[in-house]
Amino acid sequence: LDQAMSRLPYSYVGLPLSKAPFDKVTIEAFVDFFCPFSAKASVVLAQLAELEGVAVRVVPYPQPWHWEGGVIATCFNVIFKNSPGKAVEYYMTLMKNITKFKEEGKKNSVGAIQELAFSMLPTGEMKKETFMAECLDEESPGVIRMLKNQIKYGRTNAIHETPTYKVNGLVVGASSSWDLAKWKEFLKPLLDA
Repeated sequence: LDQAMSRLPYSYVGLPLSKAPFDKVTIEAFVDFFCPFSAKASVVLAQLAELEGVAVRVVPYPQPWHWEGGVIATCFNVIFKNSPGKAVEYYMTLMKNITKFKEEGKKNSVGAIQELAFSMLPTGEMKKETFMAECLDEESPGVIRMLKNQIKYGRTNAIHETPTYKVNGLVVGASSSWDLAKWKEFLKPLLDA
C-alpha cells in the first residue's frame, strides 16, 4: 500500500455492523449495493453482528457490470464519512430498497439514483445540495478516494463476486443463501476454540 493508505485507520474501508470492530471471529463482507445477493445477505449479516464473539464489517465493492452500485456506494460513503453513527442504519435502508434502485437504474441517470439515495436519509441528516455535491466529490474530497480504497482492498484480496466473505482474514466459501443457523454451524469451531 502507498504511504497514505498505510496511515489510514482500518475502518476507512469497512463499516462495522457490530459494536466491536474485531472479535474472536471477524467477518468481512464485500457487498455491491446493486446486487440482489448482497441485499439478501445484509439481513443475516445484521444478525451475525449481534452474536457474542463475532464482529462484522461491510466493505462496499461495486461490480463493474452494476454501474449503479458505484453511484450508490459513493452516496453511502458520504454518510459513512460525515455521520458514521448513521451509516449502519443507512446501509440497511439502502439494501432493503434495492428494487427501487433497479427501477431508477433503468432511467440510466446518475442523478436519479443519487436523488433516491438522498430520499432514504433520516430527515434533516444533511442538506440535499451538500449531499449531491459530496456524491460528486466536489465539496468534500475524499469520498471518491474512500471508494477507490475499498475497491483496492477488495482487489488485493482477489474479490470477484458479491457478496464474498472473509473470516479472520481468509476468504471462505460462504453463500448469500446461508441463514443464521448455517453461519452458526460454520463459526462454531472458531468460537469454541
